Amino acid sequence: MKEGIKLLAALLVLALVSCQQSSGIVGQITDANNMTIYFDQISLDNTTQSLDQTTSDASGNFNLTIPEGLSKGMYRVRIGAKSIELLLDGSEKSIKINGSLQGLDKFEHTVEGSQLTQQYLDPMKKFVSKEWNVQQLTEYIKGDSEALPATHLAMKVFQARTAYLDVHKAVLEKVNKSDLVGTPIAITYGSTVSQLDAQKRREDALKKIQVGQPAPEIALNNPDGKVMKLSDLKGQVVLIDFWASWCGPCRKANPHVVEMYDKYKKDGFTVFSVSLDGMDSRTKKRYNGDESQIKMQLDRSKEKWLAAIKQDNLKWDYHVSDLKKWESEAAAEYGVRSIPQTFLVGKDGLIAAVNPRYDLEQQIQKNI
Repeated sequence: MKEGIKLLAALLVLALVSCQQSSGIVGQITDANNMTIYFDQISLDNTTQSLDQTTSDASGNFNLTIPEGLSKGMYRVRIGAKSIELLLDGSEKSIKINGSLQGLDKFEHTVEGSQLTQQYLDPMKKFVSKEWNVQQLTEYIKGDSEALPATHLAMKVFQARTAYLDVHKAVLEKVNKSDLVGTPIAITYGSTVSQLDAQKRREDALKKIQVGQPAPEIALNNPDGKVMKLSDLKGQVVLIDFWASWCGPCRKANPHVVEMYDKYKKDGFTVFSVSLDGMDSRTKKRYNGDESQIKMQLDRSKEKWLAAIKQDNLKWDYHVSDLKKWESEAAAEYGVRSIPQTFLVGKDGLIAAVNPRYDLEQQIQKNI
C-alpha cells in the first residue's frame, strides 16, 4: 500500500514538473487562415531543427505546444515563406503573437511574453520604418541590448561585412561576458568574427603590401616556443615564405627556395618561413569544445609541420607559426589568401618584390 502511494506521488511530481517545463505559443495571423505553421530552432550557421507544427484555423489562429520546454536560443514561427523570429531565455511559458502575414516583413506584428524578443523586435521596427538610422541601431546594439538580441541584430542587419567589424567585436565582448559562453551560438559567432577580422586585415594588407612599403612586423613562435621577429633580420635580404606541410605546390616550390638559400646566404640572403599549419576556429568547432581532442589535433599538425621542415631540408633558422591555419595573424597582415605566397624584403626593411616565384633569383641579385 505504502509503495503504491509513493509511486503515485512520484508520478504526480513528474507530471507537475512536466507541466512546468512545457511552453506554449499561441497567436493569430489574420491573413494566414488554414495554413501549416512550423516552429523551428535556428542557428547562426543557418542550420534548423523543426520542433513542432500545426495548422491555423479559418481565422488564422494557431497553437503550438512544446512539452519539454525551450532552452535559451533563437527560434522562428514559419508560415509559408515568411517567419516570426523569437529570442528566448528558456523561462518563457506562454508567448502570444498577433499580426498579419503581409506585415511580417515590416515587423508590424507583436510578441508578448518574451523580453529578449522585444529587445530584437522593437529596434528592428524602428530601423525598417526608418525611424532609426544605422548609427542609432549601432549604438543600441553596442549599448543597451543583451547579448542574444545584440548578436541576432548584428548578423541580421550587418551580416558578415568587414565595414561593421567594430560592431561585431563589441557584440562578441557581450557574448563572452554572458551565459552564452560555450553554447553553439557563442562558438559560431566567435568563429564568424574571427574570420571577419582576418578578412578585414587581408583587405587592409592589400593596400599596404606594395613594393617600396615597409614590411609589416611578424613576431611568432618557432617550434620551440621562442618568439622570432622579422625585424631581427633587418640588414639582410629576406624572403618571407607563407607555406604549409599540407600544401602540395608549396612543397614543390621548396627545393628552389633551398637552392637560392644555399647559393646566396653568404651574400646576406635568408628565409623567414611562416607556416599555415594548425587549426582554424571552424575546424575546432567540429570537436564541440573538447580541449583534449583539439590539443591532440594541434599536436599532430605541429608534428607534420616539423616533419616537412626536415623532409624538405629547410635549413634556415626562422620557422614560425601560430598554428591557426587560415586565421594566421601574419597571413591576415600580409593579405595572404592562397599559398605559396612570398614577399622579398630588402636590407632596408622595405618590400622589394611581391610573390617573386618565377624571378626569385633575379630579384635576390638586385637586392643583395
